[in-house]
Amino acid sequence: MAKATSNSAKNGSTSKQKACKYLNEIALCSALEMAKELISVINKVPVTVFLWRPEKYWPAEFVSENIKQFGYTVEEFTSGKLLYGNIVHPDDLERVERELSRRIEEDYVDFSQEYRILTKSGEVRWVDERTFIEADENGVVKYLKGIILDITERKRKEKLLYIQRDLGIALSTSQHLDETLNILLDSCLQIDEIDAGGIYLVDEDTGDMTLAIHRGFSPTFVENASFYSTNSPNAKLVMIGQPVYKQHIDLLLTSRDDALRQENLRATAIIPVKSENDVIAAFYLASSMEYELSDSVRTVIETIATQFGVFISRIRLEERLKECVKKRKS
Repeated sequence: MAKATSNSAKNGSTSKQKACKYLNEIALCSALEMAKELISVINKVPVTVFLWRPEKYWPAEFVSENIKQFGYTVEEFTSGKLLYGNIVHPDDLERVERELSRRIEEDYVDFSQEYRILTKSGEVRWVDERTFIEADENGVVKYLKGIILDITERKRKEKLLYIQRDLGIALSTSQHLDETLNILLDSCLQIDEIDAGGIYLVDEDTGDMTLAIHRGFSPTFVENASFYSTNSPNAKLVMIGQPVYKQHIDLLLTSRDDALRQENLRATAIIPVKSENDVIAAFYLASSMEYELSDSVRTVIETIATQFGVFISRIRLEERLKECVKKRKS
């Protein structure tokens, strides 16, 4: 009887062990399924998630598949072939390292910072990184968890707003046309997508267009595109009074323009400048990088052209007032 009781106890114990093992396996499978679901969610949101070791240039233990938006693969980081610090912009790397070290020393749990990274193709992108610092009970940092959000477009729009603001301030104090032309063109060339440009002035009497100021063009361009008579296709295009956005190659309207075919330009913009409904000038802006200028860039350069028109109207009004005063005195 005692032996039967012993066997029964053993069988009961074995059954419990099997049940526990079964339950543990179920819990493990459930946890793995949840982990898969979590990773699936992470890969669907517009952020890139990193798990870094707190070492030089931050080796990655984990990176979400969204890293492909920057041209890289997960394996390049998890294999150790590429460290995260390798893709941080060289001009920002020291600041990023310094900020992380300071936050760790001050026992921060998390913090955010904005900086630039380089894509695999060499393009510069702005990111907003939220870093979570994971330390043990002794305060030793074990891991760094990072959430990277691409904020390039937001930074571009912010920069465009700053350009417009600074230009408005500069024009409000400018009194001379030459000074104003330099301010205007410099403002246009602060736009990332634009790396060459010029401003044509229209002769009030003849309607001819003369290149008054330019930056980034070759001597060949300046020689062949510095003057257009009022009857030329180029001048007539400007006198329509509407912005024109085309490829540089599509704006070579005459045989005379053949010499400009070798100019390394892609997207171009011709923006007429009006004063009291008369076209008085035109911006010719170009990009050697982009094939098309974005809507936000178009809005800004058209606003700059409008500001120039307002400036010219103000200068002309002041000249008329001075002339009236002069006549009265005489």
